[in-house]
Amino acid sequence: MANTKISWTDKSWNPISGCSKVSDGCKNCYAEVMAKRLQAMGIKGYENGFEVTEHWERLTEPYYWKKPNKIFVCSMGDLFHESVSDSMIVEVFKVMRNNPLHTFQLLTKRTGFILIDSPEQVWTDNIWLGVTIENEKNVLRL
Repeated sequence: MANTKISWTDKSWNPISGCSKVSDGCKNCYAEVMAKRLQAMGIKGYENGFEVTEHWERLTEPYYWKKPNKIFVCSMGDLFHESVSDSMIVEVFKVMRNNPLHTFQLLTKRTGFILIDSPEQVWTDNIWLGVTIENEKNVLRL
């Protein structure tokens, strides 16, 4: 968890880190550069660099934040990456639902892995989804 200087959010929460390039919008990925830097610095949680990694120990973090926050979920990865286990996605959604004080902001380029109507993945008003559409070729993500 970290406070952030991103104008549209207050904190970042990374129960997942790492990703792989899926489109032109991934060309200059800041998270990849940052993960490699954190790995080189020996920062816990980035031993795998930018390989997709599930951080189960981070699931409880939002429960400790007592003031309402806008939280960028997986700023260092993509929750809907094909390598993320279904059980991790289910647990992340449980945490978000159990913390209605906060607004959780998800961004993805992998709309094919979002289960809008799944009983395991319940969307509540405090869970916001953004889809990256970096060019006309990827408008179908919408």
